[in-house]
Amino acid sequence: MSGPACAISAAPSIPRRFGGLALPRFGAPTIQRWLFLLSLFVLLAAQAASAPLRVCCISGSFEYESDKSLKAFQQYLEAGYNAACTLVSAPDPDHLGDLSPLSQCDVALFFTRRLTLDGPQLERVKQYCLSGKPIVGVRTASHGFQKWLEFDRLVLGGNYHNHFPAGYTQKDVIDPGAKDDPVLEGIGAITSRASLYKSGPLAPDTHLLLTGSTPEGSAPVAWTREINGGRVFYTSLGAQGDFENGTFRRLLANALFWVARRQVERKPLPPVPERPMPTGMLKLRLRTRVETFKGSGAWDAVTMTREVPVAETAIVICDMWDNHWCQGAAQRCAVLAGKMEPVLEAARAKGVQIIHCPSETMDFYLDSLQRRRMQLVARVEPPPPLALPDPPLPIDDSDGGCDSAEKPWYMAWTREHAAIQIGEFDGISDQGAEVYSFLRAHGIQFIIVMGVHANMCVLNRPFAIKQMTRWGVHCILARDLTDAMYNPRMPPHVSHWQGVELVVEYIEKYWAPSVSTEDLLAGLPQ
Repeated sequence: MSGPACAISAAPSIPRRFGGLALPRFGAPTIQRWLFLLSLFVLLAAQAASAPLRVCCISGSFEYESDKSLKAFQQYLEAGYNAACTLVSAPDPDHLGDLSPLSQCDVALFFTRRLTLDGPQLERVKQYCLSGKPIVGVRTASHGFQKWLEFDRLVLGGNYHNHFPAGYTQKDVIDPGAKDDPVLEGIGAITSRASLYKSGPLAPDTHLLLTGSTPEGSAPVAWTREINGGRVFYTSLGAQGDFENGTFRRLLANALFWVARRQVERKPLPPVPERPMPTGMLKLRLRTRVETFKGSGAWDAVTMTREVPVAETAIVICDMWDNHWCQGAAQRCAVLAGKMEPVLEAARAKGVQIIHCPSETMDFYLDSLQRRRMQLVARVEPPPPLALPDPPLPIDDSDGGCDSAEKPWYMAWTREHAAIQIGEFDGISDQGAEVYSFLRAHGIQFIIVMGVHANMCVLNRPFAIKQMTRWGVHCILARDLTDAMYNPRMPPHVSHWQGVELVVEYIEKYWAPSVSTEDLLAGLPQ
């Protein structure tokens, strides 16, 4: 061969330069070895980049059961993120466990309270915290070390000096200047039963993320800063219930990756399983009321038996919250939850679909299977609402209906009452159109509504009796699994429970038949 082709085939080597230095010419086999080594280097670099975020959790807040909370958070983090946790616990207030993981971690999470450790262990903690390493502080970390209380001011940038009065629910909202902060990606409002810390004023170099408020006042709840070149995140949230809150857990996970200067690496969420299609019939003894002689004003109770397929029936639990601004209502709701749970367990075991509707708490259930089950349903446009008469209630609830004199109203609830269990195939929603779409997608024609309060939410929520009835869904009230917001000092000046009965009768007259717990349980398939 001749010409350019011959010249190419005869080339034994390719010149190389690296960093301004001339390298010797290598033959083709050597080039292949270099390419192999380069590929191996790229592969190792990619593996290093995808290595789990190593988190060292320092636990020692006995009052808040930090070991229990952080073990649960470890399970959440490792299941949902590219992360690995090591828990270092305090066996007593004077000591921590082996602190060697601090030397190997990418980020340290501190959740301690007034530990009195001294000597080498305290010095080891100080060394980490003052050396520009990534730090996340949770709740009592602001006063985590009794012999180094300056940790709050020097490292976290806070100013802890007590709590607002206990007993109030705090609502934590995003500061307007932080709405695009990466730590808050996917974060909505957080509500917490934990007492609100008095944490201000903050250091000037902090970046406020969340502000909490109760009827007693407001204070910073979460912020970030940098110290000695290292990123710091702190939140005064972190009570036991907060670690069950999906939005709080997401916030902590975001913060861990942010302080470590890494993109959040979430694993795919698990698929939502389909509920097995139940069989059998539900035999319901229903009570309604009819004005036998029209215009007489005399209404007679009428009972009837109706058989409906289990597969076409759902139970909707309305606003059975964990707390309420009216303490009388909160106490009755807690009792009601205990009565409701065995009914739900029995119905669920027979295949009845359960839908939990604790309004204004959806952020608590972020990423849960049950919440996603409702969100994933294709939307169905509801029909034009039926034009139905809506007579006035037989009780006066214009004062809010509280019979224990609390004022003012505020949003005290954070979740559904914990006494009510949530099953694998249950749903969670507070949106009428979403619930309607789910019912239609699963061929559900009948809903049994239980919960509170009969004269307010049970009637008027978009997922409850009035709206669903107007959309053509057949509603049934569980009459002894409800309560009313009624103050006996208001007309018609009857006892609270007489007021509840009046509202039940009103619903039976104008909106839906009712069923008792006894008849509901007796009507389940055997």
